[in-house]
Amino acid sequence: MPLESKDHRLLTAASGYCELGMFPEAKSELDQISPDESHSIEVIKGWLEVYSGLREWVPMQALAEKMTVLQPDEPDGWIARAYATRRAESIAAAKVILLEALQRYPGEPMIRFNLACYDCQLGDLQSARVYLEHAIKLHPGLKAAALGDPDLEPLWESLVEGVL
Repeated sequence: MPLESKDHRLLTAASGYCELGMFPEAKSELDQISPDESHSIEVIKGWLEVYSGLREWVPMQALAEKMTVLQPDEPDGWIARAYATRRAESIAAAKVILLEALQRYPGEPMIRFNLACYDCQLGDLQSARVYLEHAIKLHPGLKAAALGDPDLEPLWESLVEGVL
């Protein structure tokens, strides 16, 4: 169901503030959305972006988990939950979340991409290569993203040389 006009304007303003890196201002806009609309997926996604920008990992974790329940057929909540968990707890805890997500969404390249990041950071370069190779097969544009992701720096040479 679409947001009411006022709430839609507030969400649009919050999105604009996020694009500008003005996360406190975005939070202020989202705080004004009516309680009836605050549980909509669009508003939840807005809050996830704000919490990420403000580095408020614990509320981001909780909201991302709620999103996995509200949208069981979508992997975005799982990816956001793992991202927040990595920062709030540990890479190992985030990896557990993504391994469960991988069982649910085997064709989602970003799950494998993030697992590659986590395994690189955990020192398991062989596993990271396998995840990244599969992610790139599913979405070739991820090769460029991998070359810009510092988590994957141990694999950059293999990517540039075309070994991966």
